[in-house]
Amino acid sequence: MKIISNWQGLAGKCVLAIGVAAVASAAVASTASYPTAGCSWYDSVVPPAHWIVPAPDVASLAPAVYRPSAGAFIHVGNANSAANSGIAGTWKVVFVSDGVPPNPVPAGVTTDFGTVQWHDDGTELMISGGRPPSTGNVCMGAWEQIGPFTYKLKHIALAWISSDTPPSMGGPGPSPAQFLGPAVIEQVVNLDKSRARYQGTFTIDQFNADETAVLVHVSGTVSGMRLTVD
Repeated sequence: MKIISNWQGLAGKCVLAIGVAAVASAAVASTASYPTAGCSWYDSVVPPAHWIVPAPDVASLAPAVYRPSAGAFIHVGNANSAANSGIAGTWKVVFVSDGVPPNPVPAGVTTDFGTVQWHDDGTELMISGGRPPSTGNVCMGAWEQIGPFTYKLKHIALAWISSDTPPSMGGPGPSPAQFLGPAVIEQVVNLDKSRARYQGTFTIDQFNADETAVLVHVSGTVSGMRLTVD
């Protein structure tokens, strides 16, 4: 599938479908100087007290669902006694660019952040904190376990441009809002043994409205921290 290096018309105004506001900031600030007041920003060294490691392993049954594609039962949920369980739950996530061409976002720039739910039926839901709701900040996907503590995810974000789209994201746009196209986000993540965090890689391919061409490709690393009731 062809990648377009120069956007034309409406697509040319939208620099990036996911977290593009960070690109403008990169020219005047280093990663260390980015504000930390965002609702999904966290200190990876000293996390807030309510982000805690689950209780030590105890003997228990491990919930599972049958996946026809895998031809087997797949462990799900947060049963710590299962060697390959734990991704289901609510997570705080941060996406950071790796700057590898053709990715236009400089390395180290936070491209998006938000909250994610991995459901034990193999579905997933994300709400982006880096995108205005008017541009499409909710995406849904599907995941499967591909190894002990390793999970593969694919989800789709539907990008729009409207009159209240900020200039850093290609706005202002038309009124009524116009559909830019779907963004396909893929991840492979590894859950740590505490089941409290995961790390992995991501790619984002922003397509035009009829999905005939990729407008921009972004890649980098993703990290997640589990939300608990405590």
